[in-house]
Amino acid sequence: MGMEQNARATAGSKAAHASPVSPAHEDTDESISTAKIHELLQKLSDDQAKHFADIRKDVSETRRAVEAIEGKLADMLTRITSAEVRLEMLEEVERQRCVSPPVSALEVEKLNAKLTEYEDRERQVNLRIYGFPERVEDKDAISFLRVILPEILQADFEGGLDLERAHRSLLPAKPGAPPRPFIVQFLRFQQKERVRQLAREIGDVRWQNHKISFYQDFSKDTQERRHSAKIPFGIGYPAVLSFTTPGGIKHRFEDPKKPLQRFAWMGKTLRLFLPLMHLIALFFIY
Repeated sequence: MGMEQNARATAGSKAAHASPVSPAHEDTDESISTAKIHELLQKLSDDQAKHFADIRKDVSETRRAVEAIEGKLADMLTRITSAEVRLEMLEEVERQRCVSPPVSALEVEKLNAKLTEYEDRERQVNLRIYGFPERVEDKDAISFLRVILPEILQADFEGGLDLERAHRSLLPAKPGAPPRPFIVQFLRFQQKERVRQLAREIGDVRWQNHKISFYQDFSKDTQERRHSAKIPFGIGYPAVLSFTTPGGIKHRFEDPKKPLQRFAWMGKTLRLFLPLMHLIALFFIY
């Protein structure tokens, strides 16, 4: 009994000497826990914001890629539509070709030859006059030439020169280039031929120390074929054809049929001179 009381007294004494829990310590633990929670929440918020930013970036890139694909699809659709239209046009042309077959190459060549001949006939009353400086006509080429041509040709034209049209070559004037020629259309063929004849007789026609030259006005096709032949030629008056072959042989014809008979064997080369032959025949008519 005495031992039991001693044990109780000892336990009570230990309990009395044990230090109690401090209120300040309890507040510190609670503050640390709240800070950690705030830190975790902030980190979680930052992670979510970064994640959302990445998602927005991915969505933006995806949108741009989709827009690019849509643009390509629209372009492909436009091309396909254009191809369909062209295909329909080709099919229609093929149907028309089957209904009405096109002309042959020979027929096209004949038509071109006739067109060139017609154009050269229309230009029979034309002359190309070279040598007059630019702008001397002062915007009235007809009045200028009506006065100057009789003066430099030293001739009188009864009733004056009958000029239907006169203008510079339509090519634009270039600095430092020779002056553009006058293209003159006479109302009467005989008057045009008289001007040419007078120029031949004088030889060196000049105006204010400028050499003036007179040439027949040919169509562009005839000019190109003449240049491609590379054969020196000339047309005498009245209606004399003379030219020199590459071998240096000179030929002179007053009858338009004789050169055709003599050079019939030349075949394709001779066709280069056919427009010239037509012009010679027209000279004989006049």
